[in-house]
Amino acid sequence: MPVAYDPALVALSIVIAIQGGYVSLTLAQRLRARAGPRRKALLAASAVSLGVGVWAMHFIGMLAVKLPVAVNYDLLLTLVSALVCVLVVGLGVFTASFGPLTPARLAFAGLLMGCGISTMHFIGMSALQANCLVSYSPGLVGASVVVSVAASSLALWLAFADRRRHSVLAGAAAMGLAISGMHYMAMAAATFLPADVLVAISTPVLSLDLLAIVVAVIAFLISGVFLLVFLPDRLGDPQRAEPSETSGTAPQPGSDPARVDRIPVSCNGATLLLPPEQICAIRADAHYSRVFDGTETYFCPLSISQLEARLDPDTFVRVHRSHIVNVRRAAALRRVRSQGLVQFDSAGDYTVPVSRSRMRRLQTALGL
Repeated sequence: MPVAYDPALVALSIVIAIQGGYVSLTLAQRLRARAGPRRKALLAASAVSLGVGVWAMHFIGMLAVKLPVAVNYDLLLTLVSALVCVLVVGLGVFTASFGPLTPARLAFAGLLMGCGISTMHFIGMSALQANCLVSYSPGLVGASVVVSVAASSLALWLAFADRRRHSVLAGAAAMGLAISGMHYMAMAAATFLPADVLVAISTPVLSLDLLAIVVAVIAFLISGVFLLVFLPDRLGDPQRAEPSETSGTAPQPGSDPARVDRIPVSCNGATLLLPPEQICAIRADAHYSRVFDGTETYFCPLSISQLEARLDPDTFVRVHRSHIVNVRRAAALRRVRSQGLVQFDSAGDYTVPVSRSRMRRLQTALGL
């Protein structure tokens, strides 16, 4: 049975994939500067944006197929495919963001997400209702799954690799093209044959072209809402911290709380302003912090998450749920069982524990 594609819908599907990837990467870039509920909300928004973008791309790509028979789609299976996509993409994003993006973690998350997206595709194909039979080439199906896993790994690496800067637009384009390549390879694996027994196919309420436009608009709106809600006012600075819900204060006009010249600490009833370069380590103390400068430990009214968001992430690394260290003041790193200890060249024996999940990031920051 001859199969043709609507070029306009093919182009629209690719644009949707790139747009969803762009929003997802933009939100994912800001995860390192967040903690607590705000980080979870950003993570969910990034996962849903990518999941909706991937599913919308696949569905519009299926609508782009033009068969010489009437075509409709089963609503329940179509919804199931959408839910599967958002779920597996969310699991992949969560797995990749749960700790340092090691090769093993990236491979597992990419495999989980890629196999899930392939499953979503074939569930969506099973929703196709037409007077034809669909057969698949095993070789091309296997190749499409490999491309899906590779595309998913690329997407997760672009989102969570420990790099401070990369072109979000270029990354989104690469991600969108890779995901689109997986879809159209899977479509190439399908052969449509005339059915032996014809059945009545109900005419869809909306034309397939109009349905594609509706899906595209909904995907754009979902991503647009996430982008508007979670991005700060100054879009040029993705690491800019927003006012904390618990701090009770807001940054002054023109200030940039993501980069500060001084850290306020209390000493003998007075407020001292410590330059960040003088700080060795920061320890969480309930909703506040303790700041060690190599000689003294001071009380700081800011939480450890607020301080992490305000300090340079290249210099100050979160090595434990309750500890941040200045890698430029570190004197030694020792292994103690499965964890580590950072030592400082300071008065007294001051050490900071390093959790196993954060050891790789600290070693990278130290150049080890």
